[in-house]
Amino acid sequence: MDEVDYLSDKDFEAIYAIVNEAPDRIGTMIASTPTGRRGMFYKTCTQMKLNQEVALDEETNRYDMETYNRVTAEGWKEFYFPTMVNPEWGPKMERELRKLFSDAAYEHEVLAEFGTEMVGVFNKDYIDEASSTGYDYTVSPPHNGPIAFGIDWDKSGAATQIVVTQYNPYDMRRPRPELGEQEPSFGRFHVINRIEIPKGEFTYDIAVKKIIELDEVYHPFGIYADAGAGEYQIELLRKALGDKVKRVHLGSSQMVRDPHSREFEKKPLKAFIVNQTVLMLERGQIRIPHRDKDETLARQMTNYQVTRFSPKTGEPTFTDVDEHALDGLMFTLLAFINEKPELAATVINKPNATKIASIKKAYNDPIKQKQQTSSSSEAELRRQSKRVGMKSRQRASKGFSWGSRGGNTKSPSRGSW
Repeated sequence: MDEVDYLSDKDFEAIYAIVNEAPDRIGTMIASTPTGRRGMFYKTCTQMKLNQEVALDEETNRYDMETYNRVTAEGWKEFYFPTMVNPEWGPKMERELRKLFSDAAYEHEVLAEFGTEMVGVFNKDYIDEASSTGYDYTVSPPHNGPIAFGIDWDKSGAATQIVVTQYNPYDMRRPRPELGEQEPSFGRFHVINRIEIPKGEFTYDIAVKKIIELDEVYHPFGIYADAGAGEYQIELLRKALGDKVKRVHLGSSQMVRDPHSREFEKKPLKAFIVNQTVLMLERGQIRIPHRDKDETLARQMTNYQVTRFSPKTGEPTFTDVDEHALDGLMFTLLAFINEKPELAATVINKPNATKIASIKKAYNDPIKQKQQTSSSSEAELRRQSKRVGMKSRQRASKGFSWGSRGGNTKSPSRGSW
């Protein structure tokens, strides 16, 4: 298979199924230019290493396949060939390629490194960092940090997702020098559980009962549920659990208060919570399970993309396939943003001024200045024309010169007529 990183994981699985007919006899070779996507090609190169050593003969520059035993072999052998192995590689080619490609494209096309994916909403390096710590889901949190639920029920056939997120004030996050922080700070939002209710008969009723049971276990301060296919379920939950249950309609808008001007601004809810999640991920405020424990969230964040932009409003439309657990996570973060803003801290408070000084209040309107300049120019032209007219009348009152024939004759007075 060639250019495997441009195939979907489903395509890869369908083609690779041929190997299962006779795995001891049928092998697979794949190749691709890396795109940065953390899909099957990335897994084969980084996480599924061959359990045997295939030595390279430096004299012949060939791999010794006699050490390879297909019957006992498990995993994949990676062969890495950047553009520099091209015999024609040189400073001229390097300069041309650097001018041709962006930094990210040069990393993928020339250096053959996975790097960061060029498409997608969430930065893949930050996803890897957020999922770098292996931990197990728990029903007994080791601390008393506040907890929120996020529920996404899908009407098209996917399973109902229940995501439980807790704020952990003891988890250190990386420094944020762009915000003036040179030392690491503390506090992350941990996904401590994810429950999936398979699609089937009475799925919604089972999910409602499960949420009520989990409420007794975790005692969340907020339960944010998708209203797209959940109006009935939300009514049942509000009847059982009260006002902590909030409906979230992703097609609606939310009034967001600017913390400094104190003015409200209406923002599309889906774009708002996606942007806030991106911001919190970049700042190291999110912790999700390691891929070995539960790869669902990491996979969905990796594959989450903007599919199109509205030609009228410019609003983005996001992926609507394989993103239900991610929606549940974003609902939990929305609960913290709305009800625990001091923990979310997506807006950094700037220090108040400590000095008072006078400022020049005068404002020069460039349009008004232009009009005044134009008016003054017109007035000056009128004055000049008036002066010219007065001089002409003065010359006329003194008479007209007709040269040697006419002499200088005075104009007749009104009385002479």
